Amino acid sequence: MSGQVLQSGFLPARLGAPVETRLAWRHPAVLLACWHLAIIILSGIACRGLNPPAHAGHTQRELLVILGTGMLAVFLLHRRGLYGRIGEHPPQPWLSFLKPVLHAFSLMLLALLVWEGVAALWQGPVPDAILTNRNWLFAWAVTAPVLLLLSRDTAEAAVMRSAPKRAGRRAILLGNGEGAARLATFLACNDAVQIVGFLGFGGAVPAGADGWPVLCSLRAACAAIQASEADLVIVALPEAASHRIAAIMRRMSGMAVDIRLAPDTARFYKPDARVSSIGGLPFLHLQDKPFSDRDAVAKRAEDLVLGVPLLCLAAPLMLLVALAIRLDSPGPALFVQPRLGFNNSVIRVRKFRTMHGAATDEGGSRQAVRGDRRVTRVGRLLRRTSLDELPQLINVVGGSMSLVGPRPHALGTAAAGLPFETAAADYVSRHRVKPGLTGWAQVRGWRGETDTVEKLRRRVEHDLHYIAHWSVWFDLRILALTVTAVFRGEAY
Repeated sequence: MSGQVLQSGFLPARLGAPVETRLAWRHPAVLLACWHLAIIILSGIACRGLNPPAHAGHTQRELLVILGTGMLAVFLLHRRGLYGRIGEHPPQPWLSFLKPVLHAFSLMLLALLVWEGVAALWQGPVPDAILTNRNWLFAWAVTAPVLLLLSRDTAEAAVMRSAPKRAGRRAILLGNGEGAARLATFLACNDAVQIVGFLGFGGAVPAGADGWPVLCSLRAACAAIQASEADLVIVALPEAASHRIAAIMRRMSGMAVDIRLAPDTARFYKPDARVSSIGGLPFLHLQDKPFSDRDAVAKRAEDLVLGVPLLCLAAPLMLLVALAIRLDSPGPALFVQPRLGFNNSVIRVRKFRTMHGAATDEGGSRQAVRGDRRVTRVGRLLRRTSLDELPQLINVVGGSMSLVGPRPHALGTAAAGLPFETAAADYVSRHRVKPGLTGWAQVRGWRGETDTVEKLRRRVEHDLHYIAHWSVWFDLRILALTVTAVFRGEAY
């Protein structure tokens, strides 16, 4: 058998760099957004320089206005989806491009007028020295959009040239027989994807796949995905192997990976199925990652922007809580429990210990119930206020958890005596995103003990709704609802 046989999911060093470590800043959308931001800020500083140095226009407030307007304009361009259509033919209409920029400047001017009006009402007549010379503002509001429009085509062409030539998709090919051989020959000489592993079912490595790392089992392929060594699975199996395709789907349904079916197997077509092109060949979408690369970057940025300050603010309180736990009962202040996380991987979740040391249950086979005698006096207060979850901010900053997402469950938890993955058919689909400190199911009242199958299914239903409708604003809404839920003290 040609190729290098791998007994685990970890690929050779030259191919095994995690997908998430790719140079995300070289993405055309990121480069173009930086270009737009630079033009708006630099033109604002230049127009601001029209004021004499001693003029009231030279204040830190004007610099904040320039920076805020630039960030708002880029955000509105992103919300309109214009960064996702770079290189379109025909190009996007110039008016669609300018509208978000003009909206940003209009909001900025309106905000300044309201600010000065409120200041006049609150402090009385505003002295002439405080009133900003607005000439530079209007000059900037004309100059920046014109520069953006004039440089649009040149900037888009430049960022497309600077982007990596390869598509950047690291794929695992699953298949055998003549169909896999034809596909392997095509992909071997095509730069659309980079094949980082091949798994054959009962056959030799097809011609054209010489040099590809050969995986020994479907388990090894899943391990490669969990290690972020691949983010695309291409299935090249004949229609007669529908049972094997179904087995692949079951095994990978809980993983954040795109699965594409090669053209030969039309049996899996559905009325609403999507088809896309890879290297000029059509592939059927069997499964899509819940978050695009840009959405994943935005969610991680959200976790860091909010999580780091929250961890710093909570640190003194966490020290006091740890001291109270140690004084109340013997044992460590923290309880570390293995739970299922992203891509079905096991993560170590931190909590404040709320039970007596000898009664802690690392496997989670016995869930906490209302009035549980295992809970200490301090632990009862921590659970009611959800302060026992604060150490999970460390998980959030570290990257194994997110602020918002499906709650991670201990390995041995069950619903009415059934393992969670057996009690709810779509349970593993929760693991296609990072688990969260709080989630949609929790703020909607589905928290606490899952002693019935119905409770688990309703929780899973809410988690899947969150994954399907994720947005930054949805996360902020859930965080706000979490605060009110904590004050109600519904936990036990």
